[in-house]
Amino acid sequence: MSLFRFLKKKHFEWYVKYTHFITKILFRLNKVEFRRFTAVGVPILDIDKNGRLKLGDDVGLVSEAKYATLGRSNRCKFVVWSGANLIIGNKVGMSNATIVATSSVSLGDNILIGGGVTIVDSDFHSLNYNHWHTDLDYEYMRKFPVVIKDNVFIGMNSIILKGVTIGANVIIAAGSVVFKDIPDNEIWGGNPAKFIKRRDL
Repeated sequence: MSLFRFLKKKHFEWYVKYTHFITKILFRLNKVEFRRFTAVGVPILDIDKNGRLKLGDDVGLVSEAKYATLGRSNRCKFVVWSGANLIIGNKVGMSNATIVATSSVSLGDNILIGGGVTIVDSDFHSLNYNHWHTDLDYEYMRKFPVVIKDNVFIGMNSIILKGVTIGANVIIAAGSVVFKDIPDNEIWGGNPAKFIKRRDL
């Protein structure tokens, strides 16, 4: 091994340990429930004191462009509003993803979330323009839970919208916009996302 490769490897190992330590402190300060995880880079947390973020075992978070496969500059970001729940299962890996829970977002086990994916459970605003820029805006916004079951792959830059249930063993192609439920064992893609074919297991 060349000196350059050796130093590069050692730098990565040091960086992972450092960002894991900082992320653990951040989790504790925000009362995040967590077990084993890895962090390459430090995620952004915006957790209301009455919100809940829970991580299962072996969750992997990549929030550093240098070490993200696609080199995205944004970090993983978790937003949980008051009274909302964001539950992430075991063996979930994500790079530079954003998840916003205004009511409920639930991820199962063994999930891969590609670079730049966004998962949201609300519109964030009322769809009535008379409510915009008033206190009624958030009051009348629509929010519905998002459920992502086990063994799901979500391709880079995809957007998962409110009220969606994604079945087990599903693949979502890169750049898709998912606005309706996807049954188990299917491959979907596009904007809006549509059925492509059944998945051969």
